[in-house]
Amino acid sequence: MGGAQFGDSSSGWFSPYVARLSRCCNAPTRSAPWWQRTRGITPAVLLLVLALATSLLAVTLLYSQGRSRLQEVEEAARNLRVSLQPTNTSATPARESDTLQLLGEVQAGVQMLRAELGNVSAENRELQTRLDTVAGARGAGSDSCRVLWTKLSAGWRCHGGNLYYFSQEEKSWLEAQQFCVSQGSYLTSVLSPEEQKFLSNETDGQSYWIGLTDQGTEGRWRWVDGSEYRADASSGFWEHPQPDNWHQGIGGREDCVEIRTEMQTSWNDANCSLPARWICKQALGQAGL
Repeated sequence: MGGAQFGDSSSGWFSPYVARLSRCCNAPTRSAPWWQRTRGITPAVLLLVLALATSLLAVTLLYSQGRSRLQEVEEAARNLRVSLQPTNTSATPARESDTLQLLGEVQAGVQMLRAELGNVSAENRELQTRLDTVAGARGAGSDSCRVLWTKLSAGWRCHGGNLYYFSQEEKSWLEAQQFCVSQGSYLTSVLSPEEQKFLSNETDGQSYWIGLTDQGTEGRWRWVDGSEYRADASSGFWEHPQPDNWHQGIGGREDCVEIRTEMQTSWNDANCSLPARWICKQALGQAGL
């Protein structure tokens, strides 16, 4: 370990995974001020949290002021009731009538204040619920980052909004596809020159299965993840003169595709039963991010 502390993300065996996680999840790799830690939250969510918190503070203050007013009015009502007790002989009939009228008004005011406080209390609870919901969503985002960390530590790579897994062992095309499905993904599709360049560079001249096959109908190519195969857009990715469906004398034809060079023109159709490395692909959205 060269004397590095386990918790020090700047060195040690796990530092490449920290860098990958930072790129994919935009998560800080060290303790940082709050204004830097909020970069994992979208501006819209941050504004919503601030607005809800401000509203909750205002409603809480209003509720506190209303409680104080209600206590004052209830105290005044109690004093009026005491003044109307039969033992208080100093009150004249006219004064008693005025006091009764005032007491009625005060009691009506008390009821109105109580109703208003009930509405404020309900609004307070609603705002708190909404804040909890936003906080829960943020927590779910943290859970997603932990899932992403697990993927990256297992060798997945993040690029262009997708996660890619480049195997180190070899399997048949079908076995490779089954492995990808077990990981919530598929053998990779290649949908742009930029993606083709990335994959070709990463394979380092080794043969890797991708998710293109014409099993079922010869010459009718399809991506196993359901993406549309466009012959015109993909024509520059095939090696010349591939695909040739060459019969190798080992049973079956060449119905599965591999990348096998570091050039843009790197596709070759091969026998699906042959062992090769493979590439899985999973969109970040499918991974919960």
